[in-house]
Amino acid sequence: MNLTWNKTTTPNDLYTALRTLAEDYTIREVATATPGTTALLFSPGGDHCVAKREADGIHISGGSRAARLRAVGAALSGLLPVGATQDEATPFTTVGIMLDCSRNAVMRVDHLKQWLRRLALLGYNQVMLYTEDTYEIPGEPRFGFQRGRYSQAELRDLDSYAAGLGIELVGCIQTLAHLEQILRWGEYQEVKDYESTLLVGEPKTYELVGKMLDAIGGALKTRRIHIGMDEAWHLGRGAYLDRNGGRRKFDIFNEHLAKVVSLCRERGLQPMIWSDMYFAMGSPSHGYYDTRCVIPPDVVAAIPKEVQLVYWDYYHNDAAFYRDWMGRHRAMGYEPVMGSGVWTWGQFWYNNKITEANAGACLEACRSEGVKEVFFTMWGDDGAYCDFDSALAGLTWTAERAFTEGQPDPARLAARYRAICGGDYAVVHRAGDLNEYCASSLLWDDPIIGIFANEGLPPTAFPPWDKIRDHFAALARELEGRSGNVDAGDLNHARLLADVLARKMTLRAQLMAAYETRDLGVLATVCDAARELAVGFEVLEASWRRGWMRRNKPQGYEVIQLRMAQQASRHRELARRVEELIGGVVSSIPELDERPRAMPRGMGGGWRYLASGSTSV
Repeated sequence: MNLTWNKTTTPNDLYTALRTLAEDYTIREVATATPGTTALLFSPGGDHCVAKREADGIHISGGSRAARLRAVGAALSGLLPVGATQDEATPFTTVGIMLDCSRNAVMRVDHLKQWLRRLALLGYNQVMLYTEDTYEIPGEPRFGFQRGRYSQAELRDLDSYAAGLGIELVGCIQTLAHLEQILRWGEYQEVKDYESTLLVGEPKTYELVGKMLDAIGGALKTRRIHIGMDEAWHLGRGAYLDRNGGRRKFDIFNEHLAKVVSLCRERGLQPMIWSDMYFAMGSPSHGYYDTRCVIPPDVVAAIPKEVQLVYWDYYHNDAAFYRDWMGRHRAMGYEPVMGSGVWTWGQFWYNNKITEANAGACLEACRSEGVKEVFFTMWGDDGAYCDFDSALAGLTWTAERAFTEGQPDPARLAARYRAICGGDYAVVHRAGDLNEYCASSLLWDDPIIGIFANEGLPPTAFPPWDKIRDHFAALARELEGRSGNVDAGDLNHARLLADVLARKMTLRAQLMAAYETRDLGVLATVCDAARELAVGFEVLEASWRRGWMRRNKPQGYEVIQLRMAQQASRHRELARRVEELIGGVVSSIPELDERPRAMPRGMGGGWRYLASGSTSV
């Protein structure tokens, strides 16, 4: 739909946003009505944003700036035919996202700006950039070294661009743990407690934290800042223990928090932290979601009152659990900020099934409990190998749930997604089946050693190999011919992944069956298939590279490239080893003979656990 607007019927706070959206969408500023276009006509109103299509144009009244831009998105999506009315009111003051820029993939500035335009039309008003060390600190050249860090100029540029779209850009950093990428360098040994944790009480620690706060606070206009402090499992167990002896973790944590909050206060910053450490430290099992956890009153009393607690939870599909944990935060005297998740971590493609179950239950609880701030995380654990653009489908879905009660209307959801993100919602949804059967572990698994094949696939939890093969083969066929527009996820890349997975499963099944019986004829076909699959991995790598370079800064891609090269090389090695067996050079392949003697118990993972049984990785 071709939309027009002019200053006389448009509030000042929308001028920049509408001009910016014109970079992608048919929204034009005009002096007078233009034939063949539909005018956007804005007027004051109440809390609800009401959009109605009348003969002279689309009238949008009331609501926040984010709600009004969402109404513009509805107009672009064709959701407002003549006579139709859209009346939306979200109970949330903040509807945001948190983008992981620390697990190798640092989104390019131009690509992130495209995301900002889409997010504005979906109704989002906050973006957090999760940057452990991927931002520039003047005078600290090793901070974010070769990690694709955002420069100060880039952060200021993004901040200004987001503000023009009505989006608050918030820095989300770490000031205690998750800092292994900088603590590996010699320059930072004096502030190192343990592998990933800063040394509490060391004056140089707070000099560094002050520089972190200055870097983020100086680049971004908002005074809000997320200072992290989650999952500090080794707090007080390294250099701190040597210096101070054993102390209650609660006390070490609160001592550090008080100092960091004081540094924030000096700079006029309003901090928030992840809340998990309080619950984990109070749990007999050290688990965040342990219902037995007890946080002593003196610990609660020592938490600085100006800090906000962020309750992160991506793992429950029961609204009652979320309500319980929200209540526990409030019992501590803090109104929680809710961090839910659009699942991208450990996935090749946005996982719609987990997201809709868990984020849906979370939003239901947020509505019933009156939680006002919610954002959706997109993590990149284990190398950020997900096609993050596919997650725009999840962000369309979560926005729909945030602005309307109950399950989204499928037709409206698909129309909005197509117009704003440029994708076919049903096909992108279907491509989510790429995540079935622990697909990433199947892909990273070494073809000879087979750690996951032996240990991670207990028969009671997984179907037979042929069913897994058939699943991915069918998906590859369905995605055939879907290449083209890659703005909402590269469906051809998804097809290549499905094809390689199907072929790898076929190869593994043939290899093991033929090896057991020493069927030399089948083993000969295994050699050919292994070499063909090595080429398949090289084709897949080329596709991966195109997507990565389109979305992200180049640093970090070397990890994916190394994994693909490993798979190609190891499949060629498999062919050589089998040929040696066929030719009588060897009588066995020891890696295939060695199996677990105990019943498999499953395993945690990621690439480093599957690439080798040795220590070099």
